[in-house]
Amino acid sequence: MPSRPSRYAIVSDSEFRHPSGRVVRPVLHAATARVFLADPQLAGRLAGEPPAGLGGLAERDKPAGPVAGNEVSPEADSQDSVLRAAGLLVDEDADESAAIIAASRAAARDVRTRAFVVMPSAYCNMGCGYCGQRHERITVGGTHREAIAARFDRAARSGRYDALTVRWFGGEPLMAFAVLRDLSERFIASAADAGVRYAAKVVTNGALLDARKLHALHRARVSTMEITLDGPAQVHDVSRPLKGGGGSFDRITAVVAAALRDPGLDGLQFVVRTNVGVHNAGLAETFSAALAEAGLAHDRVHCYPAPVHSWGNDVTDVALARREMAATEMAWLRAYRRHGLRSALLPAAPIDVVCVAATRHSEVVAPDGQLFSCTEQPLVPSAAGSGLGGIAELGVADLRPAGAFDDWYDTVEAGQTPCRSCAILPLCGGACPKLWREDRPPCPPMRDNVRERLDLYALDAGYTRV
Repeated sequence: MPSRPSRYAIVSDSEFRHPSGRVVRPVLHAATARVFLADPQLAGRLAGEPPAGLGGLAERDKPAGPVAGNEVSPEADSQDSVLRAAGLLVDEDADESAAIIAASRAAARDVRTRAFVVMPSAYCNMGCGYCGQRHERITVGGTHREAIAARFDRAARSGRYDALTVRWFGGEPLMAFAVLRDLSERFIASAADAGVRYAAKVVTNGALLDARKLHALHRARVSTMEITLDGPAQVHDVSRPLKGGGGSFDRITAVVAAALRDPGLDGLQFVVRTNVGVHNAGLAETFSAALAEAGLAHDRVHCYPAPVHSWGNDVTDVALARREMAATEMAWLRAYRRHGLRSALLPAAPIDVVCVAATRHSEVVAPDGQLFSCTEQPLVPSAAGSGLGGIAELGVADLRPAGAFDDWYDTVEAGQTPCRSCAILPLCGGACPKLWREDRPPCPPMRDNVRERLDLYALDAGYTRV
């Protein structure tokens, strides 16, 4: 069967030299998230450039490490065999997009992990200008709390799942810390009795964290804390103001730094997200320096910039255009590295299911007990009426009712978005079904800067630009 390069082979335009003298071009196979360092001739072939001879291929593991062996023989037949095994060469008539979409659809249907997003509080102690939520002093009450615990317990005992996960979300979830602790104890007991794995994550603004809460959360099987910091103190404290007044940057970073030194919190991971817009786009250097000075240049702290986007609200005065955000993101990734901060250049694996909204094995529980399929629907005025019913009225053995985005993979397959023809579809999954339906293309910056990421990847590996 005649062959062709995979549509998911993304080739850098740049050449790099290893200390040994070997010259390569980085190649990403998006369908497997594997990166190869290929001889220029071979890379040119994968990029569809005119042939200039035969070369070799070596795969490099992520994160940064030595180049693996796996050199390719210069014989064309042998080279083709290796390229096919790596997925970089496919049959000429292969419909790779159909295969990716079919695999994602199957993953959404057959997933072995049940995911709950629980919002214990509808209130937030911050008043961020770009936030699309409406905050009210509502917490999960007793009836709804019992219903959540019962649904979790039934899922754990169903025999259908190998693991259950909970993401504590908000509002600000720590505003209802007692609810979080109570439900965590029930979840842990149910998972233990059923013999399934359990893990939890908290998405928080961080302002209410202290050592006592961190130890309690760690005991409650929270493995990751995701905290939003919008820049150095003078910018963060204005961009994300506390409703009660005062700043939070210095306190948050001090609490995290102390946690990293606390042997009782060993293993607890921290993610620092920065919502990037016009207010802080140029502050990558000062922000990275501030985090490093605070002691957050650590293996258990991972940083990433995220574009400000609409939750149904108008953020046109704040958000960056897509290409501007792509360039800004690269500046942030480079600044992280200059200051010893950890960040991922490329996804470690393809996305199986794009988000909780695309599978009925995931559900979002709002503070008032309403069930949703998408995390950006509860508390959002423009999404009023998108709830799927009350959790107390839903049978404990049932999956959540059908949501607006359960047909996401049919949408992609039908070409109703440009995703089917996109080279990063396996790594992106379409990003956000909700934003596509609102005619707000959510294409990530990686769509525009993936080759620059590959170049930075090669530099991280000790190569120098030719």
